[in-house]
Amino acid sequence: MTEDEDGRSSGLRSSFTVGTSLALWSLGAFAFYLLAGRALGPDDYGLAAALQSVIIVGSTPIIALQWATARVIAAHPNEGRQAAMAVYRLALLRASAFALCLAVTASVVTVGIAAGGVSVPAVPLVLTYFSTIAMVPLLIGIGALQGEHRYRAFAWSYASTGVLRVPLLALFLLLPIAPVDSTVLAVGVAIGLGAGWALFLTRKDLRVSGRPDRSMWREFTTGLPAPGVALAGIAMLANVDVIAAKLSLSATAAGLFGAASVIAKALMVVPQALTVVLLPRVAEREALRQKTGPLLAAGILVMFAAGILAMALFVPFEDAIIDIAFGSAYDDAAPLLIPFLGATTLLGALLILVNHHVARRDHRFVWAVGALAVLQVVLLILFSGSAGSIIAVDAVVAGVGLIIHEVMYFGTDESMLRGGGSQLRAAFRRLRRRNHEAT
Repeated sequence: MTEDEDGRSSGLRSSFTVGTSLALWSLGAFAFYLLAGRALGPDDYGLAAALQSVIIVGSTPIIALQWATARVIAAHPNEGRQAAMAVYRLALLRASAFALCLAVTASVVTVGIAAGGVSVPAVPLVLTYFSTIAMVPLLIGIGALQGEHRYRAFAWSYASTGVLRVPLLALFLLLPIAPVDSTVLAVGVAIGLGAGWALFLTRKDLRVSGRPDRSMWREFTTGLPAPGVALAGIAMLANVDVIAAKLSLSATAAGLFGAASVIAKALMVVPQALTVVLLPRVAEREALRQKTGPLLAAGILVMFAAGILAMALFVPFEDAIIDIAFGSAYDDAAPLLIPFLGATTLLGALLILVNHHVARRDHRFVWAVGALAVLQVVLLILFSGSAGSIIAVDAVVAGVGLIIHEVMYFGTDESMLRGGGSQLRAAFRRLRRRNHEAT
């Protein structure tokens, strides 16, 4: 087996492992939303879905810490390993302390506002803040595992945060806790348990002595702002629509929109699995000054193939899927599924593009995605009168992002169209060669 073939085989195994973990996470999260939807009903489910979106929007920029940790560790596998682990330890301590201070401050402000007579869901919001900060140690910990290519450990840590949600929610629903509070609490505890497991698996790395090398710490910190902005943009593009639906639509319509969103956005497991495996590989190729465009093209082709397949499969079964998943009370959400899947496919491609250019340390497109999030908010303020118009805004903004990328990288190895065409031509050549050898 050649070196390229061996690397391709290793990449496939890693992708399968990570994909399995993300599938388990998605199944757990999906089952959680189904249980919450049936337990709360459309009216209360709109608030629960909005709070979950707040957790996602608040925690997604933290993925910048995961990416930066993975990139530093992957780029220094040998003589720089100890220094890279020192970066991991310091980042974990500082980021966790900062996040805790933010959560406490936000909680005090929220409770003060509620005590002043303003009608706000104080308890669910406080639980939401602490659920969000639990993502800090989780993401930094799995970033270390990702950078070391310990994908099985990564898989167990990440998957547990989704799989544990259903039993925890079932338990909390039996206790004298408000149903909406139970949904947020179940997510927060699951994230906390996953974080504890990730840190346990990296306990030897955390025992490193000394402070990190200044140049390596600078490499870590300078790689945070642009990815943080891009990830915040991706988080808003993927979740602010649910918040907009809660603010703009009736309680029932917001619940229906949230149900359709859960099903359609399950497709995001595809780009999430791809980015986990691609980031360290792109970083390694970039460090060796090798071409990275083929990896980008492969990821984009897989994303669009998955989206088209999902839409084709859903066409004859959208009514049955909604009815089986959430019950007959949510039947009116069925017509939203196909367009929602289309918008999610475009968003998944954006996530792959952001991940790719972060790994390359090329932040031109990364800043553009941050601007797209602002555009989406503006459009949602203007056009959020119906569920269909909100989905249309999602699709238009994501599509504009893909066009901007092609304009920026047209004629280079990083162009989606150019790279995708090269990949397809190479695949056809391999197929013709195998058929020729077979005959």
